[in-house]
Amino acid sequence: MADNMVKVGRIISDSEPIEDGINSSFRCIACCDNEEYPVVAKYIKGIEILKELICAILGRLINLPIPEPILLLDQNDVFCFGSLDVGYPNLYHKLNIQDPYYIEFHSIIKNWSALESASFFDEFIINRDRHSGNLLYNGKDIAMIDHGLSMPLDKFTPDYEEDWNNILFNHLLCKFTELSCEHKLDKIALCNRLTIWCEEIEEINNNNLIAKAINKIPIAHKSKNELLYFLTSRSEFIQKIINNRINPNQMDFVNV
Repeated sequence: MADNMVKVGRIISDSEPIEDGINSSFRCIACCDNEEYPVVAKYIKGIEILKELICAILGRLINLPIPEPILLLDQNDVFCFGSLDVGYPNLYHKLNIQDPYYIEFHSIIKNWSALESASFFDEFIINRDRHSGNLLYNGKDIAMIDHGLSMPLDKFTPDYEEDWNNILFNHLLCKFTELSCEHKLDKIALCNRLTIWCEEIEEINNNNLIAKAINKIPIAHKSKNELLYFLTSRSEFIQKIINNRINPNQMDFVNV
């Protein structure tokens, strides 16, 4: 399974700049194993490339809608990160920019089938950079991109559990007072699904699937082992951390 998680290829076309984002992303054609693919690529730091690859591997293993990652070389043999171009824009373009309370954003993602798993995932990797600009949306499907700022090793330890602004989780729990939620969340059922989700993460760790995939790609960085250790260690705490998010006061179980 670990053999085909990350494509490695070379950019073979001119680039077409994409105006969105801070990393000057661009569209291009990449050749991987004698096959050509439309790709969205960006030049980022080595550690951010590793984070993008690791998060894409992990997310895809748990069936999150993350585009297939590609490690790319340009004509000067400089590495950049790429992913298969899914062909649709980010959610930001669909929203009214005058939406300070995320009401329109919520109306789109509240029925997203992957919302629970995606919110758990962002909590696991401590992804504080989630916003409408890195959720791709075609009017029906949502895809997740941009995980290079997750796993901030210089700021957080694997057991970090303070309540940071996990956007997807806040929408899952309808924590914005301006939102009118039509359903009452079954917290016990949610915790049961969390248990199953954490078991998937544990199985991935037990089989070293991420490490096997990352060790096959031709990029070296001193933080590779630190990032893998971070995820392995955080998996020991994540169920308790998310349970505490769902039930900040354990008496909530009495009232659901």
